[in-house]
Amino acid sequence: MAKFSSSAPGSMPYIPADVTNLKAKYRRESRLADTEDTIAYFEEKAKGDADFFFRIRLVDEDHVRNMYWVDGAARRAYKHLRDCILFDVTYLTNMYKMPRAPFIGINNHNQSLQFGCGLVRNEDTDGYTWLFKTFLKCMGGLALMNIITYQDFSMRAGIEEVFPLAVHRHCRCHIIKKAEETLGPFFDDRPELHKTFELCVDHSLTVEEIERSWTAMIETYQVQDNETLTSLWEKRMYWVPAYFMQCFFPFLETTQCSEGFNAVLKWYVSPSNSLLQFAKQYTTLQQKILGSEL
Repeated sequence: MAKFSSSAPGSMPYIPADVTNLKAKYRRESRLADTEDTIAYFEEKAKGDADFFFRIRLVDEDHVRNMYWVDGAARRAYKHLRDCILFDVTYLTNMYKMPRAPFIGINNHNQSLQFGCGLVRNEDTDGYTWLFKTFLKCMGGLALMNIITYQDFSMRAGIEEVFPLAVHRHCRCHIIKKAEETLGPFFDDRPELHKTFELCVDHSLTVEEIERSWTAMIETYQVQDNETLTSLWEKRMYWVPAYFMQCFFPFLETTQCSEGFNAVLKWYVSPSNSLLQFAKQYTTLQQKILGSEL
């Protein structure tokens, strides 16, 4: 059995900083091994799938900043099913707390498809722009047509730069849910206004109709000074259906879609996963999705 010295703490051969440095060293070695193993896994996948694609952006030799990969089946499907893409980064899936960023499409059977997956360390314009440019290059320069996301200005800037012709819209449920934090009590005291608001937003079929109905609502209930309603109106082109009814947006209710997808993802991955573990579990999930389509 090991014997422990009874000498005073000051005589010990190390200090707390030494322990901290040693732990940092082990973390660096672990990250480096994880990155190398993940690259090796992708290279092995590429041997059996000529259309497999991956890119990893490093800050240094052991620090992944961005990553994107996609299998050949998904790349081929994208050519015919690029009408609308849901891009959701609201779920953390690895030990480095990097949000996963799948590109989700929809097939002719109303089933969700994954057109590859990205990881972003910094949710800023630079990170999103790199990811979108990598996606576009992977897909042979064939840009997506419509994209729906959560409300994020950094993401919007990246989309405008890389996909300038795409119609970009925000998740209506997410916007309404956020607005209800202040509108909820306001509507509770004004049930008729709440009913008129829902009719105006959900049942207006043209731009002229929504603008006429909204103006009438504001004047009838004298709510010109409500900041939340004013903010919603200023952003109306991004979430009110009448403004993009002629475009293909099957993911208008993205909250249900993305939450459902995340629920499935949780069966396969854990926030404690390494990069390699996540990549392998993503492959398992993708095979299940392709099997369901068949």
